[in-house]
Amino acid sequence: MSGKDERVLAPGDAPTDNAVTPTLAREAGAGAANAVDEGNYHRDDKSASDVDGSLEDGKSGLIEEKSKGVVEMESLQGRLNVKILAVLYGCFMLLAYCLSLNQYTSSYFLNYAVSYSFGKHSLQATIGTITSVFQAMSQPPIAKFADVFGRVNAYVGCVIFYVVGYIIVASSNSITTYAVGNSIYILGISGLFLLQNIIISDISSLRNRYWWTFFPSIPGAINAFVAAYVVDSFLGHGDQTKQWRWGFGIFIILTPVLATPITLVLWRYTRPTRLLRQEQKAAKAAKVRLPFADRFWIGTKAFFWQLDFIGLVLFTLGFGLFFVTITLANSRTARWSDAHSIAQLVVGFVLICGFVVWERFYAPHPLLPFALLRRKTVIGCTLIALFHPMAGRIVGGYLTTFFQVAAEQSIISTSRLTSFPTIAGTVTAIFGGLAARHFRMLKPFIILGFVMEVLAIGLMIRFRRSTNTQGELAVVQLLRGAANGFIPFPTQSLIQAAAPHEHLGAITAGWLVVYYLSGGIGSAIGGAMWTNIVPDKLEEYLNGNNTLIQLAYSSPFEYAKLYPPGTPERAAIARAQDEAQRVIVIVGLCIAILALLSSIFLIDNYKLTDNQSLEESERNPQLAAEKREQEGVQPKRWYNIL
Repeated sequence: MSGKDERVLAPGDAPTDNAVTPTLAREAGAGAANAVDEGNYHRDDKSASDVDGSLEDGKSGLIEEKSKGVVEMESLQGRLNVKILAVLYGCFMLLAYCLSLNQYTSSYFLNYAVSYSFGKHSLQATIGTITSVFQAMSQPPIAKFADVFGRVNAYVGCVIFYVVGYIIVASSNSITTYAVGNSIYILGISGLFLLQNIIISDISSLRNRYWWTFFPSIPGAINAFVAAYVVDSFLGHGDQTKQWRWGFGIFIILTPVLATPITLVLWRYTRPTRLLRQEQKAAKAAKVRLPFADRFWIGTKAFFWQLDFIGLVLFTLGFGLFFVTITLANSRTARWSDAHSIAQLVVGFVLICGFVVWERFYAPHPLLPFALLRRKTVIGCTLIALFHPMAGRIVGGYLTTFFQVAAEQSIISTSRLTSFPTIAGTVTAIFGGLAARHFRMLKPFIILGFVMEVLAIGLMIRFRRSTNTQGELAVVQLLRGAANGFIPFPTQSLIQAAAPHEHLGAITAGWLVVYYLSGGIGSAIGGAMWTNIVPDKLEEYLNGNNTLIQLAYSSPFEYAKLYPPGTPERAAIARAQDEAQRVIVIVGLCIAILALLSSIFLIDNYKLTDNQSLEESERNPQLAAEKREQEGVQPKRWYNIL
């Protein structure tokens, strides 16, 4: 609900310099070896192939003129050395630490903002769903801007969105203003995470990608302990209606300061070489000089089609109307039978269908490479992106409220309980990233993660009650977090392996669209169950006392202060939340099982190469035969299910 990227796994100790340097050197060598001539903006259509080695025809839309963003990254890749990589990854790590602290603390500040300042605690699910929708909607446009205008310009734009959004949030005096600022902030932080993933994927090999895309988030482990004290220092004293504002305010300064070195490094090393600049200048001088009005019109029209403006509008309005309406229709004051809810759903669905038709048949430069969707691994990874965050958001909703009000945990204890999944996930992700690099495969780790997740959610049926001890609550949190370390990052790396470099940004953004929208659906499902079960149970256990029911439902933290543990009123709200949590956990378990089945039957067990993509190895005639024999899809054996 704070815009947290659930794939980002904080915590853990960073490896020593001696452990990192050899890998950095190999990455630098691979980058130099794989770099292409910066003046080469086209590729031979007939040389392109899919991951299975079959040629794509020229009409597939998979091969086209290189975008500015891809050319920039190939320029950077050709200049990589250990020093540049160390500086770049180090800067990403510092910024990721800051954003991790932001993610840990913002959910608590949100709770206090909607409860103490606005008195709208029940709208948490709505804000969470709107957050997920904005996260999802931002991915393809940001990836498209990063391709057309360059990674550096897109990165700067995301920092600006982040700062402006948080300024509005910190100064908001109503839930509406807060939601507007939070939506702008979401565009910024989602873009920073997306561009970090894309840039690291641009310069890393498939073999090392799981490790390097996760690497910047390792120091966030400290935040599992620091965040509790940071939150308590803001919320533990003073005016509760104002202190949360300062919690958001500190990141308005920290984030742009830490993002500046990354921007400077990218700007310095993605610039065209002097020779290329001279060639571009000569080519520009040789062109016929058109009047300004003609040049402006031609340039505007070119950007209109390159950005796929029609697709952006259809995508944003369609998914926005459809998924936001789902949550609004689940509130206590709105129902599915309301005319405006039905109208918004219908219009949203029609716009989504229009988006698919436009992108598939008419868009000159589509937001999403639909031709890649025929591949089995792309389908399987997409289903994982659908089911995994959905299950997580269902069982993870209203946890802060449950721990503090029903389970009677303190602010610090609650902060630690909600941080345990990240700690465990970091440990398993470190192990998984290094092991995948050694064994050159990802599917076994993904399946292991889902087996652990199904077990963890199943145990929650017994060990997520107000009567459970702190240790019992912590165990299931740790197990679920350990599972998460094996799922999102390797799944993202696997779907990237199925795409050529030209479409890396688009395929990553498309996968994240499903990932974030799924989180929104999960928030909607969890919120619907919470908003329909808890009030009914409160009415039953509080004997119809409308004053207490309204206070317990809308402002549970204030209610908990008025009625300490041991009172009948406190026992009533604990029992109501217990029964809601049981239903929520059972639904989450069913969805997690679907994700496990998808990971077993719908993804291939690719052998990872030292190239930027499997498609790149296939294009190199000298490596093609070796790749098919040694590093392609594993032979179809009975044990290949793993």
